[in-house]
Amino acid sequence: MAEQAAGRSRSRMRGTGMDMVRSLGLVAIALLVWLWFSHPRTPDEIRSVEWYPVAASAASAGAYEVLAPPAAFPWTATSARVEPQPDGTTVWRVGYVTAQDAYAGLLQRGVFPAQAEGSIEDWVAQETRNGRPEGTVTIGGRAWERSVGDPEPDDRRSLVTREDGTVTVVTGSADWSELEQLAASLQPVSTD
Repeated sequence: MAEQAAGRSRSRMRGTGMDMVRSLGLVAIALLVWLWFSHPRTPDEIRSVEWYPVAASAASAGAYEVLAPPAAFPWTATSARVEPQPDGTTVWRVGYVTAQDAYAGLLQRGVFPAQAEGSIEDWVAQETRNGRPEGTVTIGGRAWERSVGDPEPDDRRSLVTREDGTVTVVTGSADWSELEQLAASLQPVSTD
């Protein structure tokens, strides 16, 4: 009789443990369903920045002719900054969301001191994601080298021009026509 009671007790305990596991599973499923439906899946809003004052600042502080599109350029700028480099050069950059919701960036660095000559190509390789040259195109009176970089995380196309010790890169996931549109819009930034 005692053995029967012990057997029933073990059976009940095993059943109770399984009931707890089932209950926890149902609670977890209910929680996941609630989380799935309670959080909206809208894309993040694009944060716009005022980029032209940064370009003007770069032009007044730079030792090179800073190029930028007109202040009324229609794409949304999402970042703009001036970055002093350890070798004494300065980088000015601005990033845009294009009309086709792709990325296009303008980067300019110069004038490279004699001891930094080797870093020009290193910098271009970094900014173009090791871009492989694919020909030359003339845009806005400047000769631009087309290159295609590493495809991860997105297809990277770049236009690179070198003038008077300054390197200008137009790069991004935007298609060639949009990158060429940005390159064609470039003009010297006035410091007035």
